[in-house]
Amino acid sequence: MQDLISVVIPVYNCGPYLDDCLNSLVAQTWQDWEAILVDDGSTDDSPVKCDAWAKRDPRVRVIHQQNQGVSAARNAGIDVAKGQYLAFVDADDWVEPEYLAILHRILGSTQLAICCVYDTSDWNEKVRDEVVSLQTLRTTPSRYANPVYINYPCNKLFLTEIVQENQLRFPEHVRRCEDAYFVQDYLLCCREISVTAKKMYRYVQRDGSAMHSFYEGVCDDEIPLMQRQYELFHGQPLTETEEQAYGLWEWGKVLAIVRYIARYSPNYSICKKYISQLIDSTDRFCLFVSTSRIAGKKSFFYRLLLQLRFYGLLRWLVRRN
Repeated sequence: MQDLISVVIPVYNCGPYLDDCLNSLVAQTWQDWEAILVDDGSTDDSPVKCDAWAKRDPRVRVIHQQNQGVSAARNAGIDVAKGQYLAFVDADDWVEPEYLAILHRILGSTQLAICCVYDTSDWNEKVRDEVVSLQTLRTTPSRYANPVYINYPCNKLFLTEIVQENQLRFPEHVRRCEDAYFVQDYLLCCREISVTAKKMYRYVQRDGSAMHSFYEGVCDDEIPLMQRQYELFHGQPLTETEEQAYGLWEWGKVLAIVRYIARYSPNYSICKKYISQLIDSTDRFCLFVSTSRIAGKKSFFYRLLLQLRFYGLLRWLVRRN
């Protein structure tokens, strides 16, 4: 008999996509799985579809709860998981037939298995087949400061024992990047991580998601995460080359947040407010210092962001309004 893998699937108004998601589990070459569908207060036909699937396949279980957000839904699934292993799939995504089998195979004696995802970024192209120690990951941000490793939970296979013993949960007060908080907590419980460059998770972006509509807590969620990720890669001093690589990666994160605020904020004053909050907060954490030679000073990147704030961004806003 194969080991049981618990697949937690948060469901919120995913009726049009749910069948494709669950059919991709039914098609798995690894058949000893349970799917825990957590209906998070859906207002479409998702609850009915969840119950229909539970009647159709005994491996499918359903939890219905009031709407509390994706983190609470995943946590509810974790709490009832029976498998030795834990995976997460979003209800509007789907997985390749060997998703569970390959992740289980490469996991071996390590504590976490990672695969690549189908998306439009180039992050996956930097991934290779390997077993990497946590120490190497933390001291090599040039390779591992990459969402494939440190953000997504849905391209990974976790050990349920580690999650339960360390009481790891998704933060329910966080709406953006809650997955990165959970993954980082888990990584710090690992000794070694197994990785395959094979793409096995089909990620679908939908309009109206948290990543594609304005959220006033964006800085409250993103800034503490940036601080935590800084600490992940600074458990000990980095080489100058790695410090510079981390600084460039971090700068990319800041620009991504700026772009999000500029694109989705409803008006000029709100956009200016949140850009200012981002700059002021990240300056306090000194997160733009990319080498020890400029420690304690505003870096070139920070000055460039200020220019973006006061010139490029404002010109863009004037045109928009």
